[in-house]
Amino acid sequence: MFIVIEGIDGAGCETQGKNLIKLFKKSGKKASLIKYPDYERNVGKIIKEFLYQNKDLTAEQQFLLYTIQFIMDKQMIAKKRKNEIIIADRYFTTTLCYQTLEGINLKWALDYAKNFKIEKPDIVFYLDVNPEIAIKRKKGETKKKNRREKDFDFIRRTYKQYDYLVKNQIWTKWLRIDGNKSIEEITQDVFDKIKI
Repeated sequence: MFIVIEGIDGAGCETQGKNLIKLFKKSGKKASLIKYPDYERNVGKIIKEFLYQNKDLTAEQQFLLYTIQFIMDKQMIAKKRKNEIIIADRYFTTTLCYQTLEGINLKWALDYAKNFKIEKPDIVFYLDVNPEIAIKRKKGETKKKNRREKDFDFIRRTYKQYDYLVKNQIWTKWLRIDGNKSIEEITQDVFDKIKI
């Protein structure tokens, strides 16, 4: 299976991804976590400069940089999903939210995914967290925040855009999870909904 964990900044995607891997391994399932963007790879370094050093990138440049990682990983994902559970902390679904807010046309983005055969997940679990709660979480974090995490207005806009993507089941199957619950309750909720 190939599963994606999605949500606005502060929703807890990374935490849930790690928790789910532990639960799957505990239950004897082979599982691995991938995180996007991957800052260690060549294009990831440019994305990191954009997010943390305020490097200027157009919406088109952002879109291409983010999506090249999904294109490069499509064979690996296609192969691994046959024998194990792959969980992605963010994926092309993030790009469908963020870069369309930057000005990329949604239909064009979906055509691009089809033309470049970006691997579709079986399901996207959207952690639906009230943006004000997510902002409060971000304010409480001690780690360095990137330009998106500091832009509270953008967080509110991404909340509305994700809501649209989920309601309309854009590109793949989305499932809304109450992200305002405790971390443990959310992990269990997602785990219980995965049919394996």
